[in-house]
Amino acid sequence: MLPRVLGNDELRKLLAAQVPADFADWLDFVAIGALLAFVWQAPSIAYALLAVAMGAPYLLVGPFAGALVDRWSVRAVLVVSNLGRGAATAAFFLADDWPLLLALIALRSCVDSFFTPAKQTAIQALTDRAERASANGLSHAINQASKIVAPGAGATLLIWLAPGSVFMLNGGISALAAVLTMRLAPIRRPATGEDPETMFAGVRAGWGVVRQNPMIRTVLLMMAASYFAMFIYDTFIAPLTRELGFAPQHLGYALAASGAGGVLGSVVFTLLPDLRRPQYWVAAGTAVASVVLLILGGAELLGAGIAAVVLVAIFLVLGFVSAMSVVPIRVVLQNEVPDHRMASVTALGEAANMTALLAAPFLGAVLAEAISVGAPFVAGGMITLIVAAVAARAEW
Repeated sequence: MLPRVLGNDELRKLLAAQVPADFADWLDFVAIGALLAFVWQAPSIAYALLAVAMGAPYLLVGPFAGALVDRWSVRAVLVVSNLGRGAATAAFFLADDWPLLLALIALRSCVDSFFTPAKQTAIQALTDRAERASANGLSHAINQASKIVAPGAGATLLIWLAPGSVFMLNGGISALAAVLTMRLAPIRRPATGEDPETMFAGVRAGWGVVRQNPMIRTVLLMMAASYFAMFIYDTFIAPLTRELGFAPQHLGYALAASGAGGVLGSVVFTLLPDLRRPQYWVAAGTAVASVVLLILGGAELLGAGIAAVVLVAIFLVLGFVSAMSVVPIRVVLQNEVPDHRMASVTALGEAANMTALLAAPFLGAVLAEAISVGAPFVAGGMITLIVAAVAARAEW
């Protein structure tokens, strides 16, 4: 039952390093919130700026980071980005007010914007087409499991440790990820024979790959649309469960089910010998997501009740089908993007996703205020249905 791709020694080393790297992304999330809310009693604007500090660097710095990764040693970028992230995280310990903390969070996000393009480039370089579904499934499973385990671990640590100590510990975990990436052999990519280019030229070249290849362009647009649909309703999950008559513990069960579903969906791909017709996986996943979102939003709009077990099952399904969109899209990109532009295209995709993250919640807030909290779920379901229709007709 073990994925065959784990026989790839270098990929196994990369995934082993990803475990602490992804864990570090989420371990101090609760500590940051505790510091802002309970220690400094930060104003409301601080929480809005927290989202900007965490997300904007991927939009503003990310494309340039991707262009640089395409020119630099991938192994070196993986090592240095983890070391830099660890140093920035440990520096949170020195922050004595919320503006300085947010500035350090933005700095960490700037450094971290190098990691994902380098990781996706490394997976492309270390695998062949038959291995990429399994490799990306494992990578996504690690990411989803981290989102479940790490915040809970961080909250538990706050019972015994001050937030500053959690930051120092988290910096050490990023350093561990850097040590593990040092075990990788140099990651070789085919020589292109192109003249050395500037960073701005690298960004333009990445855009050129997206513009010239309809498949890549469609994939990135579908991914951004899916993220936009998700972030329209994501921040309204808590008020929706309240309006449907559920208790706070049911919200916890639903969120845990969503995370577990994401892990399970990723594991399915790790066991596939090959990924055929990836567009049908995306179409099926987004179609199912659309149906369950319309059920959730419609139930609230119509004042209909649903059982607690149905609520948990819906979020389990939402988590499961999210993997059916993410993993195939990453496989298609790794199969279609030239080796020397993989980081640039990945970074552009991350920037598009982050644009969705920063913009969609405001549209969701307008819909919730104008209609009710079920409206963002219906809107998300309609957008997801459009994505499903596009995917079903795609030729990949």
